[in-house]
Amino acid sequence: MSNLRSENFQQSIKPEQAVGIASQTSQRDRLPFETDTEIDERQKVNIGDGRVFAGPDLSPPFPEGIVADRNRIYVAGPAALGDNGGRPSEVRVFHRLTGELLTTIFLEGERLSEIHGVAGVAVDGQHRVYVVSSQLGIVRLSPQDQGYRQEIYSPVLPEIACNPSLPPTLPCSLPNEITFGPDGYLYWSDSFQNTIFRVPPGGGLAEPWFQSDRLAGSATAPFPVGPNGIKVTPDGTELYVAVTTSASAPGGAIYRLPFVNAPAENDLKLFHQYLQGEMPDGIAFGQSGKLYVALQSPSEISILAPSGREEARLKGPTNCPIAYDAPADFAFDDRGSVLVTNHALFSGNPAAFAVLKVFVGDRGVETDVPPLP
Repeated sequence: MSNLRSENFQQSIKPEQAVGIASQTSQRDRLPFETDTEIDERQKVNIGDGRVFAGPDLSPPFPEGIVADRNRIYVAGPAALGDNGGRPSEVRVFHRLTGELLTTIFLEGERLSEIHGVAGVAVDGQHRVYVVSSQLGIVRLSPQDQGYRQEIYSPVLPEIACNPSLPPTLPCSLPNEITFGPDGYLYWSDSFQNTIFRVPPGGGLAEPWFQSDRLAGSATAPFPVGPNGIKVTPDGTELYVAVTTSASAPGGAIYRLPFVNAPAENDLKLFHQYLQGEMPDGIAFGQSGKLYVALQSPSEISILAPSGREEARLKGPTNCPIAYDAPADFAFDDRGSVLVTNHALFSGNPAAFAVLKVFVGDRGVETDVPPLP
């Protein structure tokens, strides 16, 4: 779940206002992009066993978005309500195999005295990284020389469906998670407008793709987040949406939508409903067909079978010195484990800001994104 904004950030940011080459880039980031798909646990290991991949000394504050690409793991932060002490939002780049911090990419063009932060991240087939900024929209980071070139891929979301039941202190829009579809569109959840937007291939203004009151966050929840984590099914025919809170499903729910040009209200199907205030956040499909769901409360990982039945809850994680604290999102390491961002949104505990590595005996599914301009 993203907790990024408390005011309207609809001022347009021109691409030239946020273009540059990332600082703090190390030569180590230019290591060969090796591929290693071997299961990494050669000793006896159990489902749910974990360890720290990046601890508080290496993780960004309030980490949320995470994505894997070749031998890189990209982690975005902070996803929190504040000005980050006047520091820019950032994406930290880790080596997938060693966990070594290789690079810190600072976003350029933010108004640092105002509330700012980042949420979801995604990657295309050309190894460019996309990150959601509360002030800038979607920023594309393209590897260039010894750094990453920054450009605005899509500006901030338009206000089209403000939720009248939300407190007036909250903004109309809360841009959150992103994922590419097989059509090259970048799908984008707005947690306060009950809407899934999409950005055309090559970038530009986002357009509403699906909007429904069934996705609306519950007005009685402490933070009424609606549509949050979104992911494409392994066969590329559907989009799954995690709704963190809603009036019809106070504990949160997972819905599915067909990949059609304009889905209708009756196309929205319930996949799984939580009943005890679990507040689902980020989601990820494994090659097994299972869906992994980060639960903000009570800080656990839910594993759903392809039928929608909950197969397991992972607590802890086992044998890990840092416990789950409002886990937010996933990236598979392609060696049998998932990397989980420990958002620590409600506790705000800096000692919990981390990326945890948890063995699940599964590997991730990549969407085949067509070449983009």
